[in-house]
Amino acid sequence: MSCVATSIVQSQEPAAFPHDFRTLGIGQNAADITTEGYDRFACGDNGNLPLQALSNWSEYAKCKPDENGLHEVVVEFGNSTERMSQLFHEQYNEELWLQPFGGTRLANFPVVLSLLFDDEGVSRGFRAVTDSRAEMRDRNRAYLLRFRVFSHYGPEEWNCDSFEPRFGRTPVGSNYVDEICTKTVDGKFIRVEGHAFRKPGQTGVDIAGHFLPGQFESSTRWEAWDASYLAAREND
Repeated sequence: MSCVATSIVQSQEPAAFPHDFRTLGIGQNAADITTEGYDRFACGDNGNLPLQALSNWSEYAKCKPDENGLHEVVVEFGNSTERMSQLFHEQYNEELWLQPFGGTRLANFPVVLSLLFDDEGVSRGFRAVTDSRAEMRDRNRAYLLRFRVFSHYGPEEWNCDSFEPRFGRTPVGSNYVDEICTKTVDGKFIRVEGHAFRKPGQTGVDIAGHFLPGQFESSTRWEAWDASYLAAREND
């Protein structure tokens, strides 16, 4: 579900916003965003797995515009720590103490992290989606990231819709989360989705009744947009 209207208003000037994470946020020019501390860049796919590799933020135009005309650039960091931990585990069959801190993480949750640029190279959106490739322990708790986002922008004045089981979805044990929350703060429109359920056909057991790990959806989608920019598109 997208929050961005489809028309693009090139004359809309970028505003100065607080960063959403580290040096990243909306209203920034691609050429001015540092690459220091970031390992890899790639074209994004609506928070899904990265596509074409890039050299830096400024190559955003190589990414195919999405249905809203925005170019999504995914960034990764912490890869050296993650690889070191993997090698340690392969050699000693033990977990290195810093393994939980490797890879691209927000609040210690593995994520696919991206900025979305307009044709002029101004970031108009920020997106972080929990990574479906994460280890089981991280996937189990991925839906909890939304609480950190609520805290990040302040716990008040969120508008939330929580849905009962629908579309053939069922609880995981007694746990069922299907929630969308929005808030406008500091000139930003924030949208957060949290999900924890089994998809149609997922039971958690095989035909013999044996446990099947990983048969569930657990995720958080965090998006921040320039609220005035969205309004301009809606009125265009």
